[in-house]
Amino acid sequence: MLMTTLLLHHYYVPKSDWGYTYLLNFHEEFDNADHIGREAVLETYDRLFNKWKTIYLFLRELRIVLNHRISFWDDMHHKELDNPKYTELTLLYLDLYEKTDRYMASKNYHETRKNLQILE
Repeated sequence: MLMTTLLLHHYYVPKSDWGYTYLLNFHEEFDNADHIGREAVLETYDRLFNKWKTIYLFLRELRIVLNHRISFWDDMHHKELDNPKYTELTLLYLDLYEKTDRYMASKNYHETRKNLQILE
């Protein structure tokens, strides 16, 4: 039953409005966690963040995906105001985005040729 639910509620993941092609499947990871709940989202974030925090390009992609998740759940909240799950997920993803952004700032990550050379 759970697998059917996951397949029926799989969310559309944009390839990016500005032409960015995702390198990893962060959207799918978080999509699966959303169906389970808050703890699953936190576990997924911790696993992905710890695995990729040393590679700027992938950490930037994680931040982009977290930003998309904020927007998605906020849109869902505005469509169905009486569903507290949407607000909870919006705020959770906002917290995770801010945590990732603070980490990137503390490491002085910025787009340089060295940080982007993985694409070359």
